[in-house]
Amino acid sequence: MASKDLRANSLPIVDAVTKTNPFFEIFGECRLVHRWLESKSVKSMWLLLKLLDGVFRGFSQVVFANNTFSGLFVIIGLGVVDLSVCAAGLLAATLATVTAWVFNQPWSSISNGLVTYNGVLVGTVTASICPPIVMATNGPAYLSWCLIGFGGVMSALVTSGMANLCKGATLPPMTVPFNLIDLLLFICLPSALTHLAPDVTAQNATTFPLAASNNDTVGLVVLNGTIKEITELELDWIMVLRGSLVSMGQVYAVESITCSIIMYMGITMFSPMLSIALFGGSLLASICALGLTDNYGAIYSGLWGYNSALTAGAIAVTFYIPTLLSVFNAAVAIVFTAAAQRAFDLVLAPAGLPVLTIPFVVTSSMFLAVTSGTGFERLIKAPDGRPPEHQRRRHKRSTIQSEACDV
Repeated sequence: MASKDLRANSLPIVDAVTKTNPFFEIFGECRLVHRWLESKSVKSMWLLLKLLDGVFRGFSQVVFANNTFSGLFVIIGLGVVDLSVCAAGLLAATLATVTAWVFNQPWSSISNGLVTYNGVLVGTVTASICPPIVMATNGPAYLSWCLIGFGGVMSALVTSGMANLCKGATLPPMTVPFNLIDLLLFICLPSALTHLAPDVTAQNATTFPLAASNNDTVGLVVLNGTIKEITELELDWIMVLRGSLVSMGQVYAVESITCSIIMYMGITMFSPMLSIALFGGSLLASICALGLTDNYGAIYSGLWGYNSALTAGAIAVTFYIPTLLSVFNAAVAIVFTAAAQRAFDLVLAPAGLPVLTIPFVVTSSMFLAVTSGTGFERLIKAPDGRPPEHQRRRHKRSTIQSEACDV
């Protein structure tokens, strides 16, 4: 994120005198692992474990959680559904982390996974979209993995550049690097297939349905199967709830109830409040989508919820200290995200391009710039990346102390 990133220094130095039950230290920012690795030298074999910790945290940083075990749960969830997608995410994340280390990026950003999370998305989404295109056009099988590796390297550099560009606006780069890299990839892929495979023409390469606009499958494309177009007059609210749940997996471009539940378990280790915000955002967006599309299949598949889940997590509890006003701000932003997703789909679908997380980026950038006046229930930027529960408690304590001093 930006150099004065709201999460960049999310693991402040812990007083060595502090003694707590080690079991509880695996929750929140997982200080148990951080403190153990902090004492190891980066000029030894321990560097590999330090970088691995950054990779794990990068998987959870996609949804604003900074915890080693949260990232491990995300990896397990992906592996349960699709090993190739999981492997692609690990490959891109590892290359992004190593690239950041080679380019001497701030160690706090590397160790907290802030240079990695865009690489994770590049890996998982590309692994879900590119192989079917390559196989359908008889392209070389190795092309997808080459693109994933190259995208992972590029994600670290683009993330660093975007962080510096965002300094003046005091906004995080969020998933802008991922969107830039994957959109360029999908636009340039037909030409690459034409050059690498003699029996592939530019025409049949570009006609592969990336966005499937005819079926109104907003968001990511048909990732791990075909999304059935459902335009029933009677709504199935259980399926709407299902879509809200699997939106968590759709953040990583997979659709699975089991995967999403495992991911939520990991995220809850970092912050139960964050888990509630993510699910609430996807649920509200899925309900809003009922008025924006006639194809219930896309709603049931979680494609209408993943962008708004990210919006809710960012605005309600991560970059603002959780207050009633931040929740209200997030609710308005969620509705805006759903509308933006529909608008971007109408623009990008004719070109065969998915919307990825563009609606989340555009909406969050605007709503994170919102300010408010004085008072306890106001919009207050979170000073660091501690769990929302900690941010809320610290804000309450400081407010009470301030009022006591005034008296």
